[in-house]
Amino acid sequence: MSLLPWWPSTSIFVVFKYILLFAPRWLLFLVVLVLLFLWKHLSKAQKYLLPLLFFISIKYLDFGLHFNHSSHVEQHKTVKIITANIGEGGQISKIQLLLKYYQPDILLLQDANKRSLKKLSADYIHSECVGELCIMSKHPFERTNQLTKAIFGGWGNSAVFYRVYLDESIINIANVHLQSVHSLLVDIAKRNVDFSDVMQIEDNKRIETGILSSWIKNEPYSLIVGDFNMPVEENIYQENFSMINNALSDVGVGFNYTIKAYGLSLRIDHILFSNHFGIVDAQVIESLGGDHLPVMATLIIK
Repeated sequence: MSLLPWWPSTSIFVVFKYILLFAPRWLLFLVVLVLLFLWKHLSKAQKYLLPLLFFISIKYLDFGLHFNHSSHVEQHKTVKIITANIGEGGQISKIQLLLKYYQPDILLLQDANKRSLKKLSADYIHSECVGELCIMSKHPFERTNQLTKAIFGGWGNSAVFYRVYLDESIINIANVHLQSVHSLLVDIAKRNVDFSDVMQIEDNKRIETGILSSWIKNEPYSLIVGDFNMPVEENIYQENFSMINNALSDVGVGFNYTIKAYGLSLRIDHILFSNHFGIVDAQVIESLGGDHLPVMATLIIK
């Protein structure tokens, strides 16, 4: 997996990349457990290699163990962000409980709609949906731009950009839902891959991430939040976002997967933030009923 940032871009290697990224990762850990059970039958060299294999399997499972040492948080302005893809069975009643319990400053939703927002908490008087990308905020905002998927023949938006006014502070947020690879994974499982489609998906992803990477590097106090449909190990993520802070990568603890579907447990939803912010905490929180789990982060506005 550590080689993926330098992964070749030819179609056959791209297919193999997605097999590595989206295969059930617990299988490698299961192999380690079997070898541990067979400890007495292992050679001396195999016993020495087992701790290394254990470490690799834990990294492959995206296990985080970070301790945040932020101090004097009360002296700084903070903002709490929650992002959630509520497609595939997300329940409005659970979103209402989430808002009541966690009281985020800003909630960003993907695979949502205007009817969903009308049923939610009245405390969030600032809200809107642009297609299936929605925002709910305790603070006023204005939409500044949007990235449409029409640029590569799709429909809807890859991202909607906002400027949010938090008293004397202004932050910029991109609510994103990037190119899905679900259809490609289905084709791989059926052994019916169209390699021209594979490269089209790769091109689309590079367009989206390239634009967003350029935006966050040039826009002060900026965040990219939402469903990226890619884990951090993917080469396209590494090419465009590896130098940008990732809330769960920085302070997440445990197995911070954000999607559970088809036997997969992966982190494909992220909160990225520019260096104008510090991080207090970040975590994956309880399911809203769909196949994605929400991500929450509390950031310091420097």
